[in-house]
Amino acid sequence: MTTIKDVAQRAGVSASTVSRILNYDQTLAVSEATRRNVLEVAEKLQYKKRPKKAKTSGTKIAVIQWHSDQEELNDLYYYQIQYGIETKAQTGGVSVDTISFSNTQSIDLSDYAGIIAVGKYDQSEIHQLATFHKPLVFIGENYLLYGYDSVQSDFLTPINWMISHFLELGIQDIGLIAGQEQTLTEHHDVYDPRATTYRHRMTHENLFNPDFLFTGSYGPDSGHALMTQAITQLQDRLPHAFIIGSDSMAIGALKALKEHQIEVPQRVSLVSFNDVAIAKYASPALTTVHVYTEIMGERAFDLLQEQIKDTNKIPESVVISTRIITRDSSR
Repeated sequence: MTTIKDVAQRAGVSASTVSRILNYDQTLAVSEATRRNVLEVAEKLQYKKRPKKAKTSGTKIAVIQWHSDQEELNDLYYYQIQYGIETKAQTGGVSVDTISFSNTQSIDLSDYAGIIAVGKYDQSEIHQLATFHKPLVFIGENYLLYGYDSVQSDFLTPINWMISHFLELGIQDIGLIAGQEQTLTEHHDVYDPRATTYRHRMTHENLFNPDFLFTGSYGPDSGHALMTQAITQLQDRLPHAFIIGSDSMAIGALKALKEHQIEVPQRVSLVSFNDVAIAKYASPALTTVHVYTEIMGERAFDLLQEQIKDTNKIPESVVISTRIITRDSSR
């Protein structure tokens, strides 16, 4: 198992610096480059060693990312997907260039064989990507409606599993701290099936309480603010379990609970999503839903190659399973 010492050695910083970066300690005076390097090293050490590069085929693909560099630092979910794409491309000798969606209109994409678009896109953005007339695959949402291959994760099953698990333990007051994203151009709220599934299941159990549902942006600061809000507003009615939209939000929530001397998991159990590296280095280590982001990237690459070879390929929507990683933050 990779340790903080391993990350520190590879990143060229002290173990204490690694620990503070992985726990999103904003009082730590380090450069953004150092912070990014530590987070990326921690992620890479979770995965199998990259295969050797194949002979370059001359083929290039573009990976369009919708999020900013700062958003990626706050939540490495999209970085993990990118790593999966690059790993699979490397085995085939295919070059990968990453391009921000905001820059696509100023970049010539004529030399690229195809595009993988990572993120959540609105209709106008989908149409913009379609104007390049390239094989196109989306990761993150189901865009089969628009006639495109899509790869996404199963977030519905783990929500039901978590609720069933807590109910079996006799915990009926279950809260949700959900992330809310918006598309870049039209600023539409992105539909999150986890929040809908949570509402439906808790309503079915006659246990839904709107006071237990909190929504904000992804990232540790938001997680801290939302959990602080829950503690302040609910006081003794604070739920004994929370499902949290991402590991980075859970790190912030943990900090808020510690500040209010609320023990985890003795008083409040936490379960989060994604299983990025920070989850296992948290204190307590986070029980989390492992999202197979690397496989998502690999499958998207395969779909793109199929489109390149067959322009009449029938579009597919691929849903990748997830699994629960049980650690110390929940009963």
